[in-house]
Amino acid sequence: MNQKRRNKLLLLFLILLMASGFIFMAVIMILHRIPDAAGNETDPTNIQMSWWGNDGRHKYTMEGVNLFQERNPEIDVAYRYGVWNGYEKRTKVWMESHTESDVMQINYAWLNVYSRDGEGFYDLNELKDYIALENFTEEELSYGTKNGKLNALPIAMNTHTFYYNQDILDSYGLSVPKTWDDLFTVAKVLKPEGKYVLGLAKKHLFLLMIAYYEQSSGVNFFNEDGSLAVDAAGIDSLLQFYRKLVEEHVICPLDTFDRSMYMSGEVIGTMCWISDTKIYCDGLAETGVTVARGSYPELPDAKLSGWYTKPATMWAISADTEHPEEAAKLLNFLLNDPDMAKLQKTEKGVPVSDAAVEALKEEGLSETNEYKAVQEMNEHQEDLHLIITNMENESIIDAFKSGADEYLYDKMTSKDAAAIILENIQAVISGQ
Repeated sequence: MNQKRRNKLLLLFLILLMASGFIFMAVIMILHRIPDAAGNETDPTNIQMSWWGNDGRHKYTMEGVNLFQERNPEIDVAYRYGVWNGYEKRTKVWMESHTESDVMQINYAWLNVYSRDGEGFYDLNELKDYIALENFTEEELSYGTKNGKLNALPIAMNTHTFYYNQDILDSYGLSVPKTWDDLFTVAKVLKPEGKYVLGLAKKHLFLLMIAYYEQSSGVNFFNEDGSLAVDAAGIDSLLQFYRKLVEEHVICPLDTFDRSMYMSGEVIGTMCWISDTKIYCDGLAETGVTVARGSYPELPDAKLSGWYTKPATMWAISADTEHPEEAAKLLNFLLNDPDMAKLQKTEKGVPVSDAAVEALKEEGLSETNEYKAVQEMNEHQEDLHLIITNMENESIIDAFKSGADEYLYDKMTSKDAAAIILENIQAVISGQ
């Protein structure tokens, strides 16, 4: 064989060798993408979830996510979380830029903000093969339904509850206040000591004012469609009552109240959501204080109760998610899995899901303060109505507070402040 022929054969051999190498690599890449016998992909599907809360909520939520990933190795979950302050503003940015998480903890009021037509979140009815909707009643499903689309599912139901430092009340020979007059009676004793009866966040103050207005006037503050039913004269009278509450030490001024004042006894009571019971009831009890649950303040012969109930936050799926099935599996785990329920316990209130409730019955559910508060809520069910979402609208609440401050700090009359509040709230509503 001459040299020229040998060179040709060597070149052919090298070409075949390289070709076989390319074929081998292509086969490996194809096999890498083919689902294995269990139907899982080698590379997991990446989804993201978001929530807000305190350190305790972050801890058990992350523990739950880790458990979910152990059971679903084909799904990788990233998360972003934070405290409530500022979270709503970040959510607005995410929603408007379409960068929201696949699975989202949302406030009930956000359904009205981001999904008036039902298109703002994924329709969970389309994912019923992955979400055990049978754990919810038709009424519970209706809370998250907009325009026929199931946008979200409630974690628990919420209403306001009042907690008081029983030890301080006992030291003054006072009883737990039940009426508005009782609040002033207690305040009269506490005022010389520099103490206040109630310390409130601004949202709870706004809802407390609505309750008094509706009880005293027999007229709703908001109409069912979220528009204002109150007029300037009504707001004027409410501002004057608000000032009386502050001056008589029934309510600690908003800008000076801090939860440490409640823990130390400078403020002896608070109004909070049932879902915050761990903070305001159990937290104070852990310091050795006896804590008493109070009643909803009422006026005699009031035609309206003025008190409302609502879902205590909800889980929803982004309308923009690229992985709806994986997101649905995670949402179902968060709401219905017994082990997740045992991690969460009643930290967000008594769960709505039947499966979660059954799991917690084994954990002494009926002995929790949240359960007792829910029982009281159920006893007043005829007097409680589903909250109007604008009652929780931060812009509306800020409009009330800023106008009220002008009057409280003597920068304008109650009549002028009422006119500004009315104008600013109506501007928020018209811009929705």
